[in-house]
Amino acid sequence: MNYVNYAAALSASLLALAPATVGAAPNDPAVFSETVGHDDLDLTTPRGVALLEARIDTRVNRLCATGGRDFASLRLERECRRAALARAEGQVRLAIAEANADRVRLAEVTATSATDTPGG
Repeated sequence: MNYVNYAAALSASLLALAPATVGAAPNDPAVFSETVGHDDLDLTTPRGVALLEARIDTRVNRLCATGGRDFASLRLERECRRAALARAEGQVRLAIAEANADRVRLAEVTATSATDTPGG
């Protein structure tokens, strides 16, 4: 199962294969992390990428919400969202690159199999 794991403070590992985890205050992006599944998306298409980005945006907005409407709360939410989305960007690019590489490998195996078949 593939997941994109994002947070404002991430380890060197860009893709996580663990269930979603959330912790600490949403306005402290250095503490929380969350995984967003993308098994059901074709990341080799613009539509699949857009759906993943929408999922990430939704999750980030939920995690960064402070509930406050004062200037300080809105600023914290904005900073949290910016940091989380910036960290997610590299992971999304990696997931897309891996999906494209998998597609190329599958195409190569299929093409090789067709030429190896007698009468093919």
